[in-house]
Amino acid sequence: MKNINLDLSSNLIDIDKSLTSEEYVERLVSLLEPILKQTFPHDHVKRIIKIHRDRISISCPYCMDSMQSSYKKRGNLILTGKHAGFYKCFNCSKFTSIDQFFKDYNINLKLDVINYISENLGDFSTASMSKYDISLLLDIDSIEGYAIVRSELKNTFDLIEAKESPIWSWLVNRMQYQAERFLYSPSKNYLLILNLTPSGKIIGSQKRLFSGYPKYLTFGASKLYEIMGKGEVPDEIDTISQLFGILQLDFNKPIFLLEGPFDSFLIKNSIANLGANKKFPIDLPLKYIYDKDETGIQKSINCVNNGNEVFLWEKFLRDIKAPHRKKWDINDVFIWAKSKNIKIPYILDYFSNDPLDIVDL
Repeated sequence: MKNINLDLSSNLIDIDKSLTSEEYVERLVSLLEPILKQTFPHDHVKRIIKIHRDRISISCPYCMDSMQSSYKKRGNLILTGKHAGFYKCFNCSKFTSIDQFFKDYNINLKLDVINYISENLGDFSTASMSKYDISLLLDIDSIEGYAIVRSELKNTFDLIEAKESPIWSWLVNRMQYQAERFLYSPSKNYLLILNLTPSGKIIGSQKRLFSGYPKYLTFGASKLYEIMGKGEVPDEIDTISQLFGILQLDFNKPIFLLEGPFDSFLIKNSIANLGANKKFPIDLPLKYIYDKDETGIQKSINCVNNGNEVFLWEKFLRDIKAPHRKKWDINDVFIWAKSKNIKIPYILDYFSNDPLDIVDL
């Protein structure tokens, strides 16, 4: 961290005034501007401050944020939710109270700001030891409000629990043991793969057909609402509904991005983006595991060129002595390894963003 001495005489505040939420944000922005100006003196883009409803996003002054793009704003002063009053960077994982954030840059908050935090955001003097999850970025209560109760979905589409269906043995053979993630249609013979909220409600789904084409059909929240005649879903919630596992992430741990739900269900703290060519809509520090096929290899090369970490399939397959195949995905390789009684090695050992490692993709 840079040792910054700032002249903040222009930020003196009437200590008797009670701040509104808008004034509180203005105070924080006025304090952030000189920090960013001195941290990034030659990069005006990094000095841009983005104000959202629930947070203020900046280029992180602790880690200097992205070296590839000045437009990355992965430092967040959180304004609402259970982590309100804290700063979190999704690049270097720095997590501290807003008060301590400014102290790190030799700034002591004025009394009206401290009073606002104390009255509206709770105790900011001690960093929370709780799990840092998607609520740092998204309003979980709002998402839960739009999510669908399991019984309602079952009744609407005439579904039964997968564990009570003939398809359960097929799922077990695919190493899919979490019955709550699935429902089955006995009349139309399809599997519904569920994107669950923390409470177990359903925000999105993917239909897996056992006959016909295409094999997979995605149903985000808006599509489910349309079919069920339930009205409209905000765009941001519809986008999240198509990211399987997004609501169960622990931001303290490495986050993996895979193509399909079956793959992501086998890797802890992972998200399925439902395809290699879909752009991921949230700026998180991801480790990419594309399928080992022509499209996946090209996407991995693009990721490395952008400085992102990707899974080294060739190195991994050599170490477990897997046979050559035109295509591998995580589900297939785990099934193969189980059939050969081979222990899967530590996945984190097989990631790199070094262009020299492209040979091992």
